[in-house]
Amino acid sequence: MKERLRRPSSKAIPLDPEETLFETGSREVWQSLLITEDGVEIGPVIRQVVEPRLFTIRYLVVYDVERERHILLPSNTIVDITENRVHASLSREAIRGLPEFHQQVNRSYEEALYQALGRTPYWLEEEAARAQTPPDGE
Repeated sequence: MKERLRRPSSKAIPLDPEETLFETGSREVWQSLLITEDGVEIGPVIRQVVEPRLFTIRYLVVYDVERERHILLPSNTIVDITENRVHASLSREAIRGLPEFHQQVNRSYEEALYQALGRTPYWLEEEAARAQTPPDGE
């Protein structure tokens, strides 16, 4: 339980062998409560996972109090951030189905995470967006 209360740090921890994703602190959302779309409090946000080369937050690291584990919350499931709450477009049941996070991320972990949510992974969304032809005049 001590780990969930660790203070945010500016130290970035690589999570994958290619060093494209890093876990880092975030003072803006640290200890904010994750709230599901059905109004259930899951637990505090304790860190974030960033892809610094693209200046992108990919996930929030959340401590799931009920199940006593850490999970990754994809940033594309966040619908609002208020003073001390992070609201997600996921139900309590969807969050229960997420794989536990152990400070390592690889493509198979990410695929399992998105499969558990029944959502399109961010890399496929980005690939599809790059493939689209812009409308005339742009």
